[in-house]
Amino acid sequence: MNYYINEHSLRGQFEKADDFWNSIREYTLPALKKIESNNENVIWKKDSLWQTAVCEDYTLAQLLNVKGGKNERSGITAALKIKLLKLVNQEPYWSIDEGSEVEVCEYGFDFPYSKTFPKVNCFTEAIANEGRILSFVHENYKQDTLEFFVIINGKEKNLCLDNIYSKEWWKKEPLIKTWRLEEGYLIEIRSNEYAYHPPHFHVSYNEFEAVFRLADGQLYRSGKRNPSPKFFQVIREWYGENAEFLQNAWNEFHESNMHEST
Repeated sequence: MNYYINEHSLRGQFEKADDFWNSIREYTLPALKKIESNNENVIWKKDSLWQTAVCEDYTLAQLLNVKGGKNERSGITAALKIKLLKLVNQEPYWSIDEGSEVEVCEYGFDFPYSKTFPKVNCFTEAIANEGRILSFVHENYKQDTLEFFVIINGKEKNLCLDNIYSKEWWKKEPLIKTWRLEEGYLIEIRSNEYAYHPPHFHVSYNEFEAVFRLADGQLYRSGKRNPSPKFFQVIREWYGENAEFLQNAWNEFHESNMHEST
């Protein structure tokens, strides 16, 4: 599963640095640990996340390099800094220069600030790649889903994205049917899918992922990192023996679509 850090949920809302670290410890870090507990999960961030404002005095980059603080001597803040530094320093990143296949007509949240969102952002990336949003603590992002009106393939759609700001979100996580192959491949049929996609299943293996059509087992969409030929061979052979199980799981979840409003 792809997760996208919400750069718009960090924009100087904290009164002081200690307030930020407290929110990281109580909300963000437990959510990160939950995501990282699954090796197939990938956390994407904007390549300029460093530059976002945390409070009036600090950007994220400045705060991660500043010494001192209320809890620094006890090691609490130092440990959080190490964790956050590791997160923002590790690939993968996305960039606004890459463009997006998704055009958002209207954001159903964070008004009026959403009027200033660039055309390419964490939300368009998450929609295009069927991912989830990971938000910092912000009053406008304390909700489980985010609503959008988008144009895809020339048609306007009403879509929702999963939005996570604490580990409590997983108590209401949409259902996912999984198969784990001996080679380590993870195959998923998800209950939350966009109706404009054909029936499909997801495959991930370490940092590689791809989506295949249920009808014929052919590649529908590849991730940003292209898998090896062996990846496709393994899935092709497995699909040939398990297509009926995949179709039954899809039918069970998708009698009505859970991700698109009618």
